[in-house]
Amino acid sequence: MMKDSKIKPRGYWTKENCQKESLKYNSRFEYVKGSKGAYESSRRNGWLDDICSHMIEILKPRGYWTKENCQKESLKYKTRLEFQKGSRGAYLSSLRNGWLDDICNDMEEVVKPSGYWTKEKCKEESLKYKTRLEFQKGSGGAYQSCCKNGWLDEICNDMEVVGNLKMRCIYVFEFEDKSAYVGLTYDIKMRYNAHMNNINSSVYKHIQKTNLTPKFIQLTDYMDVELASKEETMWENNYISNGWNMLNIKKTGGLGGGNLKWDYDFCQKESLKYKTRNEFKKGSSGAYQSSWKNGWLDDICSHMGDKRKPIGYWTKEKCKEESLKYKTRNEFNKGSRGAYNPSWKNGWLDEFFPKTKKGVG
Repeated sequence: MMKDSKIKPRGYWTKENCQKESLKYNSRFEYVKGSKGAYESSRRNGWLDDICSHMIEILKPRGYWTKENCQKESLKYKTRLEFQKGSRGAYLSSLRNGWLDDICNDMEEVVKPSGYWTKEKCKEESLKYKTRLEFQKGSGGAYQSCCKNGWLDEICNDMEVVGNLKMRCIYVFEFEDKSAYVGLTYDIKMRYNAHMNNINSSVYKHIQKTNLTPKFIQLTDYMDVELASKEETMWENNYISNGWNMLNIKKTGGLGGGNLKWDYDFCQKESLKYKTRNEFKKGSSGAYQSSWKNGWLDDICSHMGDKRKPIGYWTKEKCKEESLKYKTRNEFNKGSRGAYNPSWKNGWLDEFFPKTKKGVG
């Protein structure tokens, strides 16, 4: 199946271009997977039935979806969600007739049934991960169940200790030429790898310049982020007083070129002045934009109060409720991107903001 990975310019997906694109695919499921931009444009403009007319028969005759035919159809898909999107007729017939669990028995489970995550299953699942952060990202359902039931500390007792949303430790890179870099992080291994491989890192640049291999030392245990910030300054001053050349970029730096260099540690220090992402964005747009562009934003803003909603939070009902705060789709997108994105993906925007209303959408 071909896939168009390039982003097309605005207005590219005319009916003619969508028609040409659709000819690469044998079914609507392949079409949406392979060229989402063309598919969505076709759907929004009401061309879909026309453009997909060459594809596998859309409507089957009444009575076609017997249990046997549904079973055969289901074998094309790995998950229930793929089955639902790729063959809605077979899926709905299976659901209405009570065959779904039987037919989908061998499929990969995406959403576990209510009550699935017992303490024993959570413990078993946690053994796949080395840290709590990996556990949270890799198995959100099990992790949330541990949090709700108070099992997290016990189940994660043997995991490697790293920081959390409000904990940081201090580290240093020491070079033989008496150069050093002091920083703070919530994940010591991750920051080591970042400095050693990121071409924008002061540590990386010094390695390239001198061909020296630094000594990497964790100077403190994990502590409250505000205390860690003060400790970092103390350690940096200690190195300076002992004659070390600091590789950290200072706030007063960049006077020669006139531009401030927003590296990770500088952005992190700057973010500590603010309580929310919105305050950070307004108060220090340079640091905010650099954090966003480099993929550091979630980490750097983890001490703030405006935490992201958990996966699955934005149901249709919650998106509808959130949309009522805004007059247009554009305002909705800017004001609540978390709710806007699932609304757009699931085709709810037309319901929330009917196009028939002037000035809306």
